[in-house]
Amino acid sequence: MKIFPDPSNSPACYTRTLVIHGGALVIAAGTDAGRWIRAFHDIVNLHINTYGLLGNIQFSLIPFHGLSPTIRSLHLELSFARPSEIFGLMFSFPLLEDFALLIFGYGNEVGEWTAPSTSPRLTGSLDLGSRGYVGGIGRITRPLLELPNGLNFTKVGLTLADETDFGSTTNLVSGCSKTLESLSINDYVPGVFPSVLMPDVMSYRHT
Repeated sequence: MKIFPDPSNSPACYTRTLVIHGGALVIAAGTDAGRWIRAFHDIVNLHINTYGLLGNIQFSLIPFHGLSPTIRSLHLELSFARPSEIFGLMFSFPLLEDFALLIFGYGNEVGEWTAPSTSPRLTGSLDLGSRGYVGGIGRITRPLLELPNGLNFTKVGLTLADETDFGSTTNLVSGCSKTLESLSINDYVPGVFPSVLMPDVMSYRHT
């Protein structure tokens, strides 16, 4: 921002992959930085990671809504977020194909989530995982199955950390059955920190 005070004359317009993590999220939500962030208007891959935030610092995904109409891949690693915020960000990118989410905790929703009238085609890969303490991936898979355009993922990778995830997995795979080519499932011991998790890996490839 110091080197290029005018974002329109910066390398931002040539950037195709943008990674924002930790404290940079707090900065990005600020007025000046928020304006500067909008200079990244031709992003194809967006990766947001909040694990670097200390304490209970809250952040919002709203400043990143519609950041670039060309985004095809969204990767979120979140310490805490509400499903409605996650889906609000997803649906602001009409060309989205690939979606990845790793989350530690969900916030409480006010009211029920309502599926939008339109949604991205989601024809690429889906990677979902939780790290215990959050009730698994069901709070994400259920809204996904309600999308008006259905699920068209060709590759799915799931990390299961809760008993309820098995039912969610069955429903998700059924929802993608017409397009699914590859399925990978990691079953992690609940409550164990990511660096020492012991996975039992099961994979499937359509022929």
